[in-house]
Amino acid sequence: MSKENLRLKHASSERVEFFWNGRLLQGRKGESLATALLANGVKTLAWTRKSHRPLGYSGTYVAGVLARVNGVPNVRLDLLPVTTGVRVEMQNCWPAPAFDVLRLCRLIPARWIQGGFEHSNLVPSGTALFQRWEAVLAFLAGVAKPAEGTAEVAVPQGRYLSAEVLVIGAGPAGCAAANDAARAGRSVVLVTRGNRVARFAQSAGQPTPLLDERVQLVPGVEVFGAYREGELLLGAPHDPTLGALALEADEVVLATGRRACPPVIPNIWLPGVMEVRTALIMAHEQAVAPGTRVVVVGNGEQAAVADRLRELGVNVVAHKPIGELRRVMGRNAVTGAVFDQPIACDALVHAGPWLVDASLTFQSRAEGLLQLRERRPSRLRTTGAAAEPDQWLPVAGHTGDAALLCPCFDVSCHEVEALIEQGITDLEVIKRLTSCGMGPCQGQPCWDSLRALVSARSGIPLHALPRPTLRPPRRALSVAQAAGLADVVEPLQ
Repeated sequence: MSKENLRLKHASSERVEFFWNGRLLQGRKGESLATALLANGVKTLAWTRKSHRPLGYSGTYVAGVLARVNGVPNVRLDLLPVTTGVRVEMQNCWPAPAFDVLRLCRLIPARWIQGGFEHSNLVPSGTALFQRWEAVLAFLAGVAKPAEGTAEVAVPQGRYLSAEVLVIGAGPAGCAAANDAARAGRSVVLVTRGNRVARFAQSAGQPTPLLDERVQLVPGVEVFGAYREGELLLGAPHDPTLGALALEADEVVLATGRRACPPVIPNIWLPGVMEVRTALIMAHEQAVAPGTRVVVVGNGEQAAVADRLRELGVNVVAHKPIGELRRVMGRNAVTGAVFDQPIACDALVHAGPWLVDASLTFQSRAEGLLQLRERRPSRLRTTGAAAEPDQWLPVAGHTGDAALLCPCFDVSCHEVEALIEQGITDLEVIKRLTSCGMGPCQGQPCWDSLRALVSARSGIPLHALPRPTLRPPRRALSVAQAAGLADVVEPLQ
């Protein structure tokens, strides 16, 4: 694929040279590393842990954008802007990305490496053999090579912010909630993971809401945990050199919206599948198209999303209801989408099904020791799309090993269906038996996919299948940022 095919007319003309696996490439100013690589025709950025299947920039699976940057492993390429001379390397391959022997793992029968093989009873814990076994597993997973250099990392000082009202999420609903509180004479802090308010709404072509000047805006911060029954919330800036935040307020409003979760169908994990928020922001802000031939699916928004992508210069060849999608075609990347008839494409954008991110609410009202359950009301109030019910998550009638619930750990529908046949339907038990959702995604959306599959195959209603424990941190937090909170957060006595 020509790298010029994906760059849109409004792309920056300022070129930035960087390295991918030792090869010199050109990005454009304003692009993230993940976007610059896609624009250069690089779709596979990582491999799954066991079978070394390809993963790419999807906006859904964090493992698909983790790589080694200037000698530092596990850096999110979607959050790091491309800069001159930066060196990016694929990290879970051996002996080299161009000749990756570990790709032979794809030939191993799936049943041989299902969940639990890494915890074999034949290799007792605490023995020298077990240490060697763990080293082999770390090597196969691509995480055995530590960061280069021995220089000490500076600890960024944490910050403490308090207000009468804390609003998390700066979309139209979050801005409206913050403005209402400010007009009522209350002090307001508005935290958003974007670099400005209503980033997704603007990319979708919606008007930018005005924010009351009395509202204190904190951009670029992900609120990752709710502690002490929701009275204390912690947030981490995407920039690891900045300190983490401790947040307290009399009232906390969640305006985090909903996220697009991929349906449970074969090959939905392939590079080329992208959720709508990522696709629109990439096309609008960074002027890179998801593909040269794009199919859009959704729960009613597919026509509007397709029109907006076309306005931005993206070649959209079809839009369809997501419930009609049967499977994604391809082995190493998307080559088509199957409905009643197959449609050739190299990218599939899904606008839905829309699910609420339940992490912060769960953490604020859960109780228990080994397995937490939601047993008390949450003091966190939801507004906007975050207060709407989850949409139905389609599950294919026949899935097999090509449908992965958790691409990070190669957990397939077939593996979980075998457990259901044994009468095992507790999601926490299935999680521990298969490692589903125990990768960098922290169970999102893997546990929603798992929940939908168990419900569909067992007949148990969704409301009777509580999610596994959603523990903080729900997103990346560096050790240095955590250490910087020592003088900010008072320990419980």
